Amino acid sequence: KAEVENEDVGDTVANVLNDMNEKPRPIECLRVGKVTDTGKPRPIKVKLSSSDAVANILRNAKLLKNSVDNKATFIGPDRSREERAAHRSLVEKMKAKIEEEPENYHYIERGMIISVKKSTVARTNTPSTSRTD
Repeated sequence: KAEVENEDVGDTVANVLNDMNEKPRPIECLRVGKVTDTGKPRPIKVKLSSSDAVANILRNAKLLKNSVDNKATFIGPDRSREERAAHRSLVEKMKAKIEEEPENYHYIERGMIISVKKSTVARTNTPSTSRTD
């Protein structure tokens, strides 16, 4: 959503969590980064009371795809500069793999690119996977 002056970031976060049917109470919510002229909203950093709450939210973030208000909202883990660079590299490799092997589904799990044959998923729901580093 667009960033507005004097917004209550806590309300924005509560709205997103509500769309995911999550009920944790954030300890702290703040926008990070510099305000730019592009109109692109800055990311919101949310601090929660437990790592279990964080894990549940990250696991259920995909539910936002079905949301009317928060369909374009992205939720990701807090990563160090090195972790962001490594993840960016993995995403680039995965995009290349998608171009090379369009007959497979590709996704990132635990720092690896996972490839699953589309035909296998459609037939059995127990996909065979091949992992690449």
